[in-house]
Amino acid sequence: MFGKKKSRLGRTFRHRQFQHKQQKTVTIIKEEKWTNFREWLKREGFPKTNLTLAEFQDTGRGMMATRDIKAGEVIISVPKKFLITYRSLTNLLKGQLSRSPVKLSAHQFISLYLILEYKKGSQSSIYPYINMLPKDFDNMPLNYNKELFNLLPHNVKVDVKSQRAKFEHDFAAINNFLKSQGIHSKITRKDYLWGWLCVNTRCIYLETKNSDDVKDRIAIAPLLDFLNHTYEAKIKGEFNYMTQCYEITTFVPYKRGDQVFINYGPHDNFFILMEYGFVIPNNPYNYVSLDKEYLEISLPGETELARQEKLDLLLRHGFYGDYSLRISEISFRLLTALRLRVIQQFDVSTTGTQGIILKWKNTITGLTEIINSQNEKSMYFHLQLICESALLKAEQVLEALKASKATHLPLSHVKLLWKVSTHVQCYVSRLANSETISYRIRSKSVDTYLIVLLILRNFASGSSWINLNKLIFLHLF
Repeated sequence: MFGKKKSRLGRTFRHRQFQHKQQKTVTIIKEEKWTNFREWLKREGFPKTNLTLAEFQDTGRGMMATRDIKAGEVIISVPKKFLITYRSLTNLLKGQLSRSPVKLSAHQFISLYLILEYKKGSQSSIYPYINMLPKDFDNMPLNYNKELFNLLPHNVKVDVKSQRAKFEHDFAAINNFLKSQGIHSKITRKDYLWGWLCVNTRCIYLETKNSDDVKDRIAIAPLLDFLNHTYEAKIKGEFNYMTQCYEITTFVPYKRGDQVFINYGPHDNFFILMEYGFVIPNNPYNYVSLDKEYLEISLPGETELARQEKLDLLLRHGFYGDYSLRISEISFRLLTALRLRVIQQFDVSTTGTQGIILKWKNTITGLTEIINSQNEKSMYFHLQLICESALLKAEQVLEALKASKATHLPLSHVKLLWKVSTHVQCYVSRLANSETISYRIRSKSVDTYLIVLLILRNFASGSSWINLNKLIFLHLF
């Protein structure tokens, strides 16, 4: 569920920064709907837990430890009867639904169930849980207005468009399903989107012994889904066949009054925002995507035919797209793709070009590190140009965000996507004196050079950036 599998645990409002120590201010939630929910769990036989819902000054709502918790303890145990799965719903509705040629996925089916129960109001058998769910998902990019959506990074916009297409497909599927059941539904697109996002942001990955069917592998787990995420949490989530419960075990201790966390997995902020609707300051899994900049770069003397042949080569060898920069590295995919792009006088019908292509292939297999020194120099020069293009775009977007009238929370999320985290700023500041930079450049730490340029570009402007760029570039070339 966590780590190796794509985690899909989540809730809608989190702007989280892990602090495994006493929070400045903690307010225990005593709302009536929370009390009713706890009483419902108790009546239905939910195991007692040493957690309660609380408001934390730095993170918002989350689960607080009501006593000290030791490493190795189970922090929450959800009985099988409480897990909302494809199979449990099939059993629950047996006899109520006719056999239908229209088949639903687990996501579609559970989403439909949640919105149908929501529409029942207090008559729903799970009303205390439904009443605890968020009323809207305005913080999800899927619900951004056109202005804010257009200010998202290109790779996020592509992914959100894909997510929107998936939702539209699912909405059409449930409408066809309901028609096949002879049900004249009044479920609107907005209704179903609420249920769909409840599942998308809150479901867990559930692996069972008895079935390889993917439909059985996601579930909604009441109470567990109130736990917040931090990448620093060390936990294990699995179904215990002895107790017939889905259990979360913590491998770090907590003091009474601490917020208790889970870990969705090693996800960057692009993924977390799109899937769960929040971002994490100082997220070590963040990266900068340069796919769009790579494809749009203009190379002197490169014909459209040569460009297309190079892109075809990348596609055939598995190196098309997914070009990224992280705080500690430039992706091998990006370096490989750029080495090919900067090859001049590219004509696949000539033996000379075929020889260069062979050398390029050797850099992929590891037989050689570079094609030749001139190609390597040109590759890094154009990588610098790509970085400058990306950084200019970031500056323009940040200016536009200042004038935006979008809702505060989504706006702050998008801003954070375009900003370098405080951790990165501190890291770069230790390198940003001339002696350190000069030493690293002379030592051929080109990756560090480019990352320094990439990040400093966010904080230097106009002539100061141009002078800094020239200074560093002269040291290298």
